[in-house]
Amino acid sequence: MKIATEVPWQDRRFSVPVERIRRCEQLGFDAVFTAEGVGNDGLTPLGYLAAVTERMSLGTHISTVTARPPTVLAQALMTIDAMAGGGRVIAGLGSGFPSSCEGWHGRPWGKPVRRMRDYVDVLRQVFRTAGAYDAEGASIETTELFDESTRSRLATTVHCQSPEYSIPYAGRDALGVRPWVSALDRGPADPPVVLAAVGPHMISLTAEIADGWFPWGFAPGMMPTYEPYLAAGFARAGAGKRREDFDIWAIVDVLVSDDVRAGIDMFRRYVVEWAPQMRQQTEALGFAGLCDRLSELVAAGRYEEALASVPEDYVDQSFLIGSHARIAKRLKPWLESGATGLVFRYGPQVQVGAFDLVEDLDVWETIARASHAS
Repeated sequence: MKIATEVPWQDRRFSVPVERIRRCEQLGFDAVFTAEGVGNDGLTPLGYLAAVTERMSLGTHISTVTARPPTVLAQALMTIDAMAGGGRVIAGLGSGFPSSCEGWHGRPWGKPVRRMRDYVDVLRQVFRTAGAYDAEGASIETTELFDESTRSRLATTVHCQSPEYSIPYAGRDALGVRPWVSALDRGPADPPVVLAAVGPHMISLTAEIADGWFPWGFAPGMMPTYEPYLAAGFARAGAGKRREDFDIWAIVDVLVSDDVRAGIDMFRRYVVEWAPQMRQQTEALGFAGLCDRLSELVAAGRYEEALASVPEDYVDQSFLIGSHARIAKRLKPWLESGATGLVFRYGPQVQVGAFDLVEDLDVWETIARASHAS
């Protein structure tokens, strides 16, 4: 079981928890992930972390695909990997939400499954063709690539003509330019691609084309619900792709509190706010109808009643809450959940209002000890 931590993405005043991340690296954590929404981006802090860590993998959870062309994301990840010494970057991708896609990135939501397939194809092309060389293996200088005739000598290029991406652009008023490659040489290994996926079609696509999966809202007991979708994707991939070669990074929100009930209360708003997107997950744990009920109460202006309607046992199954001893004990089902990696975040990932949330830095040692003892 691999373990990781994550930089908070929802804070109005962004900061990198350097002390925690350095402590986690000393404790044997395998990776650190950054995230992005419509506040901080996920790539800038990843570059910073390349300078303050030595060994941990550096991943995005997630980089939103509608925010950047795949060639631009590939450039950024390859640059960060070079800064980090090579072989340390994880390319975590996700579609985001229609609200951010159309309201912030200015793109139509369209067909996210098709877009993701094409995005990953281009990303892998950039990784695979990195380095500007001609057919005889002679290098081409970076500045020379701006010359059209020089690019005609490239042995390999990046190319995609689909409803989602036209690289090189071949639409209306196209100038007919020749395709490019990244001038950066390849690192020791191509970054693994891990996709955030919720719906059945996106989960199956993830199993088919990616190296790993970020299941959203995952908790112990849910894996049987997702197994058929994963199996369908592995079957389409062919070529002997196996579950054993596939990473599943589950997110675990953890909170140290001697008062378990008070800790559970801090997560109620999280459950209510994400209820419209969490129906499949709650039903997988046996809470059929919960998300619809919470959404109805919110729509009726009965927010406090919605908070009170969140079952304590659902929260307790879905998050790690309590003393250090309780967290260590309740971590065991997560270690046996079918995930291959756990990404630990501190506290509920929404603003907690009047609660003064101070991170307990000692819990990271508790998590490391419990995980490594399993």
